Amino acid sequence: MSGRKILLFVVAAAILGIVVYSVSSKKKGSYADDLRMERLEKDQNYRTSSESPIKDKAGFQGLKYFPADSTYEVFAKLEETESTKTFAVQMTGGQTETYTLYGKVRFELQGKTCELLVFESTEAGTLFIPFKDQTSGKESYGGGRYLDIPESDITGNRVTIDFNKAYNPYCAYSPEYTCPIPPKENNLPLAIRAGELAYHE
Repeated sequence: MSGRKILLFVVAAAILGIVVYSVSSKKKGSYADDLRMERLEKDQNYRTSSESPIKDKAGFQGLKYFPADSTYEVFAKLEETESTKTFAVQMTGGQTETYTLYGKVRFELQGKTCELLVFESTEAGTLFIPFKDQTSGKESYGGGRYLDIPESDITGNRVTIDFNKAYNPYCAYSPEYTCPIPPKENNLPLAIRAGELAYHE
């Protein structure tokens, strides 16, 4: 897979993330209504953007999601690394890419204590969490899903993580893209039935 494809994936994902975040920041209705509007905006972007990973835009019927569920919006403790550390992340194309480890988050969900490694994103001011859970390869994409966290959302050492915002990487839609695979440390021991479902049946 070419470096250009990887770069396009990173840049386009960051742009789409900004669009989604800008919509979600304009709260107007209920939680479910806001989430629905955010998802419709993303569908429109995927349907029309030149950077969209969807090849058959004319036949695109929209992305699929678990129902909105605010119980998957968790309040997490963020522990930053004391010094800059790099982390080798396996890519779907077989190579590895070096990411900067920002720290980890710890939270309670479904009666379990969970931890996830947090990485610095290529988009300034944004953190990146790739993860898998017990829906991976079944209801959700087998290669895992991603979360983006604006650093501005961090208050002290606390941050809200909303798994309803979990999204698929571009390689979930097309094999032309190379994407980071969540490290084993980010395999959650529970089913996260929130966020984006598998695109292909």
